[in-house]
Amino acid sequence: MPRSLRSVALAAVLALAALWLAPALVGPIIAARVAEGAGASLAFEGVRPEWPWGVSAERTVVAVGGRIIEFSQLRARMRLSGGRVEARVGEGTLLLRTDGLTLRGGFLRAQAFPLDLLEGLVSSAFALRGAADGVYRFGARETLEATVSRGAAVLHAPLAIELPFAQLIVAAEREADGGWRVDFANLSGPPLSCSAQGRIGAAGELALRVEISQLEEPARFAFAAAALPTGPLPYSAELTGTLAQPRFSPAGLARR
Repeated sequence: MPRSLRSVALAAVLALAALWLAPALVGPIIAARVAEGAGASLAFEGVRPEWPWGVSAERTVVAVGGRIIEFSQLRARMRLSGGRVEARVGEGTLLLRTDGLTLRGGFLRAQAFPLDLLEGLVSSAFALRGAADGVYRFGARETLEATVSRGAAVLHAPLAIELPFAQLIVAAEREADGGWRVDFANLSGPPLSCSAQGRIGAAGELALRVEISQLEEPARFAFAAAALPTGPLPYSAELTGTLAQPRFSPAGLARR
C-alpha cells in the first residue's frame, strides 16, 4: 500500500477511535458541569465507551440537597433517532428516551424506583415512600402517570406522622404557567383512603378537592389532633396552602 494511502487509513482509524472514545472521555466532564449548574455534583466509577457511540459507568453518585443517590450499570447512547440512558437504582430501574438529536421530547420511565431517596428534595413538610412505577412524558405536552405501591405518606408538619398505604395512583398534566393539573389521584389504605382532583401551582400552591372515604388509626388520631373532622364518612375537603404549609378544611359531606 502506498505510504499516502497508509497515512489516510491510519488517520481514519484514529479518527474513528477518537470518535468512539469521545463520549467516555468528554461525557462525564460535561455531565458534571451541567449538574453543578443545577446545584448537584456527579462522580463516576468504571467509565468505558459503548458501541456505537455512548458511554457506560459501573457506579454513578449524585449528591443534591444533602441527599446522595447512587446509580449502577448506567449506560448512555446517542443515535440519529435520539438518546437512551438507562440505569439501576437499588432494586429499581430508570430509562430516559429522547426524540431525535434536539432532546426536546421523550419520556422517563421508572420501575420499582425507591422514592425514599427523594425525601427532603421537594418539600420539608411532606414526603412519599414506596416503590414507584410510572412514565413522565415531556415535549409539546408534559404528562405524568405513576403508581406507588406499599408506601407511606410522611407528614412533618403540622403533626409528625407516617401513614402507610397499599397503593397511590396519580395522573397529571403540566399547564402553560408551569403548574400541574391533577386529573386523578387515588390513595388506597388502610388506614386512609381518599381521592383528589385539582391543581398544584408552579411554586407549590395547592388547590385540591379531596374526598375521604376511609379513616382508621393512626390516621384518625392524626386528624383529631389537628382538629380535623373524623366523620361521618365519606366527606369532602379542600386542600389549600402550599406543599411546605398545607391547609386542610372541610367542604361539607360528600354524597354517599
